[in-house]
Amino acid sequence: MKKATKERRFSLKFKMALFLIPIVIVIFMAILQLNITTLKTGLSRDLEHEMEGVGNMTVMQLDLEKITSLVNQPGKDSPDFEQVQQQLDFIKKVQGTLDSAYIWRMKDGKPYSVVYTSDLNNAEVDFSKPVDGLSPVNVNAGLKAYESGTRQITPMYKDALGQWRSIILPIRSEGKVIAVLGIDYSYEYITDVINASRTKQIIITLVGIAITGVIIYLTVHRLLLPLRRVVSMANSIADGDLRIQDFTATSKDEIGQLYNAISKMNGNLHSLIHNIQEQSKLMISSSEQLSIGASETESYSLSVTKDINEVAGQTATTSKIADETVIVLEETALGIQRIAESTSTASEESNQMSEDAESGHHVLLQLTSQMEAINQSVGNISEVLQSLNLRISEIGNFTDLITEVSQQTNLLSLNASIEAARAGEHGTGFAVVASEIRKLAESTGKSAAGISELVARIQSSTQDSVAAAEHGQQETTRGMSLAAEAGQAFSRILGSTSNVAMQMQEISASLQQISASSEEATASVTELKYAAGSIASTSGQVSDAAGKQLDFIQEISKSTQALSSVSHKLQELIMVFKV
Repeated sequence: MKKATKERRFSLKFKMALFLIPIVIVIFMAILQLNITTLKTGLSRDLEHEMEGVGNMTVMQLDLEKITSLVNQPGKDSPDFEQVQQQLDFIKKVQGTLDSAYIWRMKDGKPYSVVYTSDLNNAEVDFSKPVDGLSPVNVNAGLKAYESGTRQITPMYKDALGQWRSIILPIRSEGKVIAVLGIDYSYEYITDVINASRTKQIIITLVGIAITGVIIYLTVHRLLLPLRRVVSMANSIADGDLRIQDFTATSKDEIGQLYNAISKMNGNLHSLIHNIQEQSKLMISSSEQLSIGASETESYSLSVTKDINEVAGQTATTSKIADETVIVLEETALGIQRIAESTSTASEESNQMSEDAESGHHVLLQLTSQMEAINQSVGNISEVLQSLNLRISEIGNFTDLITEVSQQTNLLSLNASIEAARAGEHGTGFAVVASEIRKLAESTGKSAAGISELVARIQSSTQDSVAAAEHGQQETTRGMSLAAEAGQAFSRILGSTSNVAMQMQEISASLQQISASSEEATASVTELKYAAGSIASTSGQVSDAAGKQLDFIQEISKSTQALSSVSHKLQELIMVFKV
């Protein structure tokens, strides 16, 4: 709280002025620094121009013959020294800002005095030795002017006598640089001008800051004057006083718009709070009446709900007993039904098994007949294969005969060739025929040999087939014996399955009659269960409805009490506002 009070001591006007004035001060200080820098740059530039003009004028006015004489024979005893010194003093007096002037001769990169202005007479000068106590900046500028033949202007430098800026110009005789002229300007002249200008600029800046601060303060004061009215109106609204008269600000800026908005808000709040106060009074009266009615209805509903719950409890007990009875009967009927279904299924399976046994018996008989046919066919095949083996043996005899004929033919063709050779030219044609016959005999012999080999393989295969046929005939005979035994077993199975099927049919018929009786009893009890369940359901619905109605009435009673409490609190809060 103390912190908030302390913060209120500083107004928005003071804070804005405190924010703007430092900015103005910074701007003025930047301008001041810029002016001083510009002045310093301008003075340095003007000084360089002046130094260059004075140096050129001094070089033009000097007597080169006397200077040449002094360079060759330096010293104060020379009459030329005094005359040249008088020229330098005269130029210094006419120029005004010139501090001192001197002429050096350069030897081995070091300056030696030749002549200087009279203000330097007090200094002990040895013309045969280099000048001591000089700044390296000044010496380097003199050396560079002597060697390059161009004027040199030094930056600010310090030596034992103070701060200086110098110009060094070459002195030529017959186109050759014989010495350099040095002119010193005291840098304190520039410093004094800058300090005087800085003081003047500071005074102007302070006056400008003060005037600007006053203008900013007055401007902020004028701009924030309507805002004070807005703050006053907002404080009144915050305190609950809505009796402020509505009026419109004349200004169209943001503060004027804010003032008009708050004024409009005040009017709307006045109307809203007044209506709420009136409605809260009506709401308090209505909530009290509603609370009384809800209490009476709650008492009546409690009595009705109690009676309905008792009826529902008794009905529920009856329904529960009926449910249990129906469940027992349904389980009994279901068990009987399952037994009947199992018996019927077993009967059907027995019938099917009997049919399958009979079918298997027929198939076995067919199989026995087929195996007899196969046995007979295998016997026929064995006989055919033996006959085939005999025919193949005869073919072997024929091939042997063909082989023997081919050998005889080959021998005859050889003899014919010999006789043709003996006959000479007359036997040439006969020799050709004999040669062809020999080739034909050889081809026939090869074919007969191939046929013999093929016949041998066929005989071997035929013998294997005969052996396999005989073995197959033996196995077929054995299979016929086993089939006969299986036929007798199927006959016994067929008799047993027929007896079982007849007994299962009788059991199934009895169970179907028991199942029908059980279903009739279950249907009767089920009707009783549904009736009891309907009564219990209706009683439960009535009981639930009564309970819900009681809960609803109790909620209404609580709501009316809460509404009455809220209405009183709302009335207390609304009465804080003054309308």
